[in-house]
Amino acid sequence: MIELFSADTPNGKKIGIMLEEIKFKYKVTIVDINKGEQFKPKFRKISPFSKIPVIFDHENQIEVFESGAILIYLAEKSKKFYDDSEKLKINQWLMAQIGYIGPLIGQHHQFHHYNSGKSKFGEERYLKITESIYKDLDERLSKSKYLAGENYTIADIASWPWIARHEWHDIGLIKFKNLYRWYLEISEREAVIRGYDFMKKGLKIPKP
Repeated sequence: MIELFSADTPNGKKIGIMLEEIKFKYKVTIVDINKGEQFKPKFRKISPFSKIPVIFDHENQIEVFESGAILIYLAEKSKKFYDDSEKLKINQWLMAQIGYIGPLIGQHHQFHHYNSGKSKFGEERYLKITESIYKDLDERLSKSKYLAGENYTIADIASWPWIARHEWHDIGLIKFKNLYRWYLEISEREAVIRGYDFMKKGLKIPKP
């Protein structure tokens, strides 16, 4: 059984979706990041940077922090969404999400959504970067069905929850026909629908 320590964020959702996709038994332990629970010594023992999500695999008595590492661990354990013949491409797109897509869109959330009006420079800078990410992903998806190729992989599972916040971005997902197509196709997967609401709040996937 997998124990998922998380909050309801894009990084948290990607693990909820993965667990639903691979049909592993799991339970969720909520970490209230608004109350600073991620900084408590008990949590820092399993997450040295005070970040969610973290998993604990009770079967193997293994804990894993960092969402990308968790996805790889679960993919290798389940032997799903991480085919050996595609690993190089999958890893590149997974690392792009972890190092670029997520962090930069996350800054857009901070300036544009959470702290609007506090920094014109920050708002303009990260809006521009997020729009560029949309364009880059759209271009990629004009050439292949999914990010790493013709198969749905952990690279898609990693990136999709960030685009699922498209309503926050004020860019217009529908203008990017290939990204729009990819987003809708993934949003119709039953495991994605369940994983999006992994904290059982009754959340529905936002439609463009």
